[in-house]
Amino acid sequence: MATNVQDSDVRPGPNRYISTPGVATIVPSYLEDYVHPVIITGELSAQAFLDYTGSSEFFAPALRYDGSSSERNARELAEQARALDADAIVAIGAGKLSDTAKNVAEILDLDLIIVPTLACACAAYSPYSVDYDDEHRFLGVPVHPRNSIALLVDSSLIARAGADKLVGGIGDTIAKWYESAPVFDQASDLTVFDRLAYHSAHLIHDMLLEESEPALEAVRAGDYDNEHVRTLINTIIGLAGTVGGFGGVRARESGAHSVHDGLTRVAGSAATMHGEKVAYGVLVQLLVEGKESEVQALLPFYATIGLPHSWRQMNLEFTDENLQTVADFAAGPDSPFRAAVPGVTPAQIIEAMRTLETLA
Repeated sequence: MATNVQDSDVRPGPNRYISTPGVATIVPSYLEDYVHPVIITGELSAQAFLDYTGSSEFFAPALRYDGSSSERNARELAEQARALDADAIVAIGAGKLSDTAKNVAEILDLDLIIVPTLACACAAYSPYSVDYDDEHRFLGVPVHPRNSIALLVDSSLIARAGADKLVGGIGDTIAKWYESAPVFDQASDLTVFDRLAYHSAHLIHDMLLEESEPALEAVRAGDYDNEHVRTLINTIIGLAGTVGGFGGVRARESGAHSVHDGLTRVAGSAATMHGEKVAYGVLVQLLVEGKESEVQALLPFYATIGLPHSWRQMNLEFTDENLQTVADFAAGPDSPFRAAVPGVTPAQIIEAMRTLETLA
């Protein structure tokens, strides 16, 4: 995987971002330049796509990833795609699927087209992957030298996955503001692109507070083509992608994702969505920053949307050992938490997690 690519070498997003209800039904029209496109998908995402399009089979050979988002599985899939003479990779699925397909496309040096089936993060937009080991523990974030050539966002397809899947996306996306703002605020050399990322992150925050509740209500009522739903999905995937895309490493992650990464080392955490763990991490980061009033202001929103603010809500054991595991990783010497809170210590993170349990 490409781990040493400079941010300046990476495009901020896909060549084409197409957001149109029904676009998932005409994916082959975006593949006319290729002879042997190969699909990478998962079991649930494959069925969701076929049900939505009314098809009994895929328009191209389809490979199944194993759900791990691991470098091992990416290399296995690359070999399978190579055996099929693949000249393009089509990713149909959610965040880990997109990350896996980006790894495969880089290994084979092929164009990538992404069709997200969930809006649970900006993975479909971003130029990097999040890799895990076979135990679902976070390993690293390889940055790719190029992004997808097309991102086909069908809000009607995505909304059919249900409101609970969008909740995870809201959690991951609201972190854009809380993670990037303290990093940008401490910087003295902001570029015009940094400023664009900063304002995008603030806009995202405001949009989520305004649009999340009506969008979730619409999805629960089966109104998948609702304007609030489309706005929320494009905020989670597209607008969120601009923050890390234009802001680079300063905007991609800090405290909240560091806590998420630490939580992946706790038994049972894989059952909680990525965005839900990140949302919990936002509250921990704010407490470490000494911003308890902001935590108190966010808790009603979390309760309304259904985001977790305690270990119990994530079905995790709140033990001294588990707290230490998370804190040691989140405050590690190379942790991006330090970009938001220089000198952060495991003790500060543990204290924040203990305080949060009393607030919840």
